Amino acid sequence: MARPPALEVALTADRDVPRHQARAARELLASLGHYTRSPVTGARLTLRKAGPGRSGRPYVADASVLADGRLLAAHAAGESAERAAELVTERLQRQLRRLEDAEAALRNEPRVIERALADLEVDRRYGPEAGLKPPQERRIVHRHTYLDVPLSTLEAVAELLDLDLSFYLFRHVRTGEDVVVHRHDDGRVGLLFPRGSALADENDIVTPEPSRYDGPLTLEQARAEMDWLNHRFLYFIDAEDGRGRVLYLRHDGDYGLVQPVDHR
Repeated sequence: MARPPALEVALTADRDVPRHQARAARELLASLGHYTRSPVTGARLTLRKAGPGRSGRPYVADASVLADGRLLAAHAAGESAERAAELVTERLQRQLRRLEDAEAALRNEPRVIERALADLEVDRRYGPEAGLKPPQERRIVHRHTYLDVPLSTLEAVAELLDLDLSFYLFRHVRTGEDVVVHRHDDGRVGLLFPRGSALADENDIVTPEPSRYDGPLTLEQARAEMDWLNHRFLYFIDAEDGRGRVLYLRHDGDYGLVQPVDHR
């Protein structure tokens, strides 16, 4: 079988990145196509020097590709731009392997498909957790975000995919707003933000999605929405402090509330 060609990589590097390292970094990401059977396109690589305050890893690499139409992304820091690119390439390789392993399991395990068909009607309306408890019996379990460092959209997508999450609440570096990246069933990644936000133009690797609500909600209002609509999760701006929250349905049938890590 012929070896897949190297990827075409759109490279953006700031002037503090040595040119020879930028070239080597591009070649590293371009080699990604040799390690997968999935069609990989749309490769992007951004290299920058973030400064000395990164524990000896001042160079940062952000990369994304489309694997059979699904967005994969990674973020890493290294002692050189080439090392940072090597790390993001390794992370993208792991994501590609997980994607291919999941697809192979579905092809080769008929029981997976049988179970999915048996549960389809419940999943379509409520999700598998919804049948565990009626809405009025669900308690709210509070937890914080993983970190409160402002992130770019690409960095947040990388966290979402690396942690294998359905959604990820974060503070956006451009606007300071609490926003959410989340996965669609078709492999796309959406970006949820307050109405009127400047993030409406973030349509390069994500689908921009303004909040369905015109203004802030109280927690009680958000819960009432979840009780009625039975969504998998609900993103809203809290009326008390103006910060973003996500109310979601946990696997035990209760609600989880994700709030900023600096919330008191």
